[in-house]
Amino acid sequence: MTTREKGLWTAVIILTVSVAALGGLIMLRGLLKPGDVSKDDGDHTVAEMGQEGISEEQWVAELKKRYGTNTLLQMLNRKAVQAEAKRLGIKITQEDLQQVLEQDSKGYDSEHAYFEEMQRQFGLNPVDLRNEAEYRIGLEKIATQGIHVEETEIDEYWEQHPEEFAVGKQIKLAAIYVAKAEEAETLLDRVKQGESFDMLLREHSVSGNPLGEDHSGQLGWLDEYDPFQPEAVMKAARELSSGDVAGPISVNDGYAVIYVQDVRLKNYPDKQQIRQQIRRSLALAQAAPLDEVEKSLRDKYGARILSGKEAPSASL
Repeated sequence: MTTREKGLWTAVIILTVSVAALGGLIMLRGLLKPGDVSKDDGDHTVAEMGQEGISEEQWVAELKKRYGTNTLLQMLNRKAVQAEAKRLGIKITQEDLQQVLEQDSKGYDSEHAYFEEMQRQFGLNPVDLRNEAEYRIGLEKIATQGIHVEETEIDEYWEQHPEEFAVGKQIKLAAIYVAKAEEAETLLDRVKQGESFDMLLREHSVSGNPLGEDHSGQLGWLDEYDPFQPEAVMKAARELSSGDVAGPISVNDGYAVIYVQDVRLKNYPDKQQIRQQIRRSLALAQAAPLDEVEKSLRDKYGARILSGKEAPSASL
């Protein structure tokens, strides 16, 4: 997955979380009992700290302010894409879904590890992720409808971008981030004297280091040029072998000590899958931007956001 694709997928995840958040609110509202009201202003209290409560009305207002419009747009997009896919007779096959999920889960120990991480970070279960994959596939198939990519174009792209399909490697990495170079030197010395890196990680986590809370830990399998890790860290990791430790490595917010747990060659799909991947990329390059496709579909199917009971509706 390219950096751009990872960025787009992150945006999709954020929208999914917001849809789930407001969906959960709707469900909760349906479960409320008539007597569940606040002691202060008659609104249902959904949380409290000491004598202060947070009413449902306050909660709803905050959710709407942060996620409201994006959530409504995403819900309308889904309906419009479903309607257009049905009109065009577009089908999403199990093979389509499996290829996308395999692409999304690259860099994790397994597809199961990917699902677990998405659940932990974003609260998305495998069904949520499959639904998102199905939506993306449907939208892309609509966007590329009628676009034909010649076999010679695929050959030419492959010939011009061999690095995208060259056999590279993945690195299973662990890292500890600290504020001072002296701290990193001390950690490195302790490892060289025989202490376990895992033990140092646990010790560092318990210590509550502000850098460690956000960055240190078992990073799992990473592409050797992973764009989401500091370049200095990945450059050092590429030069190490399995079992090696290195540091201090200067990064923006401090210093790192890294431990290469294992190294493996990437498993690339067969040639036919690569050709399909190139065909999809070239077709998308010729298509309108996906956000424009979503807007045109909303317009086509008359999507509107209703401002309120007494206010006129607004087209999008």
